[in-house]
Amino acid sequence: MKKRFRLTLLAGAVLGLSIAAVASAAQARHGVLAVKQARVGAPTALAGYTEIPELAVQQASYKLGAATNPGIVLASDQTNDATAKITIFSPPGYTSNLTQAQGTTVGKAYAVVKAIIAGVPLLLPLQGPVVVGNPADPSLVAAYAQCKGPTDPPTPQEVLVLNTSFQGQTISVPDFINTAGPYVTQEICLLPPSQAPFNAQLVVANFTVNGVWTNASTAGQYQWVADFTPFNGNTPNPAETVEVRTYVGLPSSFTLKRLKSKSSIVKFSGKIAIGGVSPAGLQVRLFYGLKSKPAPNFLNPSEAGTLGTNGKSVRSKALKSKGTFAFTRKKVKKKTYFQARLDDEWALSGGCIGPSPTGQPIPCLQELISPMTSNQILVKPPKKKRKHR
Repeated sequence: MKKRFRLTLLAGAVLGLSIAAVASAAQARHGVLAVKQARVGAPTALAGYTEIPELAVQQASYKLGAATNPGIVLASDQTNDATAKITIFSPPGYTSNLTQAQGTTVGKAYAVVKAIIAGVPLLLPLQGPVVVGNPADPSLVAAYAQCKGPTDPPTPQEVLVLNTSFQGQTISVPDFINTAGPYVTQEICLLPPSQAPFNAQLVVANFTVNGVWTNASTAGQYQWVADFTPFNGNTPNPAETVEVRTYVGLPSSFTLKRLKSKSSIVKFSGKIAIGGVSPAGLQVRLFYGLKSKPAPNFLNPSEAGTLGTNGKSVRSKALKSKGTFAFTRKKVKKKTYFQARLDDEWALSGGCIGPSPTGQPIPCLQELISPMTSNQILVKPPKKKRKHR
């Protein structure tokens, strides 16, 4: 079996602008869920997505009642059929505010698309702001008419526009937001590659949305859910819709600290705690580099934040149930930044928790644990001792 589609595999390809070769209920034990490393390669019995697409949601806070301000990653391997529509459901119990003024910048976006330029396949990076759009704008009205579901209101409660661009060419993607029962839904519809600028097919989109969601005030198990619908040629293919999810345990925490050590080494310790999940078996990575914030961080949509190109890393041993970990590194010769990271490669053992929020029998392929990035520690080289004459 191959590893699940990983964003880090894209980094070198994006830098070179070339194509890289690249639902059952979870079983709980004493109320605590188990984890596993997510992998793909097993047949899904679905034509559109032969490799599992991904929803990974990293929150700015995992404290009860705190502002969520999520960094959302949507990804689908370039070998899959192009994605026509993605519907995201926020966790029930989270509160929302859909009153941002039109024109307000509420986040930023970074995307990687598979493109065809002059007959040559490329991976292109795009970047830009996320702004609150005007639902009465004729282009957004037309896009919403094509995108909205049968139970959606005539006009979206809010629309965000991901204004990404590359070399002066803008690809604007609307994100239509509505409330539906206990959920806030985001509906994102894409053009078929044959009709899109650059013949673009979405591979990765990482975007932040600030000021909309607040975490639930009750400790528990929460889920972000995304339904991916592929194209069949230029026509959306609802029959091949699949579901993926991100698990969030509230409250959760992830810390890193430096320990006293000999001048020849640098020691770190840390601890991760995830509400409702035993950390036993998890592994974290210690990132280090000469640039600030060396670890990936989906709250910073960018080449470095999304793909983790700012630093190198080492992996911890499998954690025990207490969630503590330790790293030892050689002394640094230059100012070096360190961060720990729980990657978006860990899934709940046993599958997804509960039925689809759509109420339909959509197959849920996996539920990842929300990735987290620790605080940053700057380590300076030891001061040279002066020689006494």
